[in-house]
Amino acid sequence: IDALTVSGAIAASKGDTVVVKGVVGPSLVNKTGFYLIDETGVIAVTGPATIFEGLSIGNEVILTGVRKVNVKDTTTAAIGQTYIADVEILANDYAIHDYSTASFVTDKSLADVVGLDPLVDYSTTVFTLTATVIVEEQTYYSNIYLSANGKQLRLYSSSANQYNWLKTFAGQTVTIEVAACNWNDKTYYTGCVLSVVNADGTKTYNTLNFNQ
Repeated sequence: IDALTVSGAIAASKGDTVVVKGVVGPSLVNKTGFYLIDETGVIAVTGPATIFEGLSIGNEVILTGVRKVNVKDTTTAAIGQTYIADVEILANDYAIHDYSTASFVTDKSLADVVGLDPLVDYSTTVFTLTATVIVEEQTYYSNIYLSANGKQLRLYSSSANQYNWLKTFAGQTVTIEVAACNWNDKTYYTGCVLSVVNADGTKTYNTLNFNQ
């Protein structure tokens, strides 16, 4: 099957139907989908829950869908979220591969991510950085965010319960792979955590949609 790279899909025009090859990465949060990754880039993909049948993080797949930008509130000037919608899996090698981190940005701090310009599309960018996981649980709501040097990055979710796996690291300073996301086209970016690497080098992935 003739397929684009992930960067080729990102560069496609809004509304184009694309066929893309990449490795299945960690889960999205508050959306039915995952990150598709290759050495050229990262893009969120969404579809029906059936796309997860027989799918595992690390599978190399070819998928098709519509390249879109999610913009819910046209009164803001924010770019929104670039993604591939209505995804269908065309081929799956069923092997487990380490996804490439070649396109991940490693020279930015949490403060840099908090300060990202919402008029620039960073929604296909993953940052590898160091931060402390903070969990706040109240009677009627809960929040989860990343903190470093007095700055905080809120994680995109409906509640901290969608990050139950991340609560294990509450209060710990860890290395985190976090994508900038703006599904609600706010005037700021939130984060979606792909993985955490703890002090002994163990990598824990966000498997939320794979576990449902």
